[in-house]
Amino acid sequence: MSHRLNHRRIHPVGAIPGSLQHPTPAAPSTLSLFAFGPETFIELKPQSLQEVSELHSDLPVRWLNFDGIPDTATLQELERIYGLHSLALEDVLNPSQRAKVESFGATLFIVLPMPLTHGGPFSTEQLALFLNPNFLITIQQYPGGDCLDCIRTRIRHREGRIREKGSAYLAVAIIDAVLDYYFPIANSLGERIDAIEEGIVAKNGTPDMFAIRDAKHELAKMRQAVWPMRDAVSQLMSMESWFDLEHRLFLRNALDHVNRVIDILDSDRMLASDLMELSIAIANARLGEVTKFLTMIATIFIPITFVAGVYGMNFKYMPELEWPIGYYLSLALMLAIALSLTFVFWRRGWFAPSVFVTRRRQRKHP
Repeated sequence: MSHRLNHRRIHPVGAIPGSLQHPTPAAPSTLSLFAFGPETFIELKPQSLQEVSELHSDLPVRWLNFDGIPDTATLQELERIYGLHSLALEDVLNPSQRAKVESFGATLFIVLPMPLTHGGPFSTEQLALFLNPNFLITIQQYPGGDCLDCIRTRIRHREGRIREKGSAYLAVAIIDAVLDYYFPIANSLGERIDAIEEGIVAKNGTPDMFAIRDAKHELAKMRQAVWPMRDAVSQLMSMESWFDLEHRLFLRNALDHVNRVIDILDSDRMLASDLMELSIAIANARLGEVTKFLTMIATIFIPITFVAGVYGMNFKYMPELEWPIGYYLSLALMLAIALSLTFVFWRRGWFAPSVFVTRRRQRKHP
């Protein structure tokens, strides 16, 4: 299926590990720089990494963000200037990684699936973080829009303690912002499922199986993105050399957010599965009622047809064929058979109101 293509690793067979080979032509990426300290900050849109390296600033934290995957030459320059490992840069060029944490000497490499903000069906882009005591580099998979504007606003307006802390605190804040963005998406999916359930009731039991299937598909994709993040955040909490006690407290809060999102998704998935089973049961119940109705009609008319067929045969010598009242007697016999079978069906309860009619009456007269 097409949705699985986003999770397949596109990598040349037999390539050297750590080789930087862009699988497709790189889309233009933009670079932004935040350099800040407790009292001031600098926000720039550098045209190249050379311009960043020539910037002399005594500000303790530098945050370089690439909006879109840079080309191979830029990544090689990152490797040369900031000492990033080629294996981590190779993962950046192949954005099909699940959430993970890897240490490469003085740099910590973190991969997170970041929800896209385009407002369509749920999808994610890879957010790669390179954490060093002196800098933080983030590389987003797609240009144009992310969920990190709240972090930029906090830096610009000195909200919270982000300007007083180092690059590790900034990385924790970015991780927390990414996780928080899953909550409105999960709540929106839950509201969609609730609307489907209400629609089944409002439409007298008519299910929308395609809507249920689409909701289950998005829940599965979201859970596939969130589930590995629990292990990644747990691994970050155990890295005492990178994060002090205060940072680990915030990471513990982030882990709680991951668990809450997973609980919401699991609950919604169970409800969606129940709705799918309910829709199938409703379809089978409707088919059973139609079959019962047609069976009653066929059962009533088969003996009547038999009587009419017998007396419709063109034999010259047939009993009662010349009776003056034969026609009326045959009609009376047919009526008696129909009434007898109808009485039998009534005694068996086949004429009781269906579950759908009963449900409509209950809604009209609660």
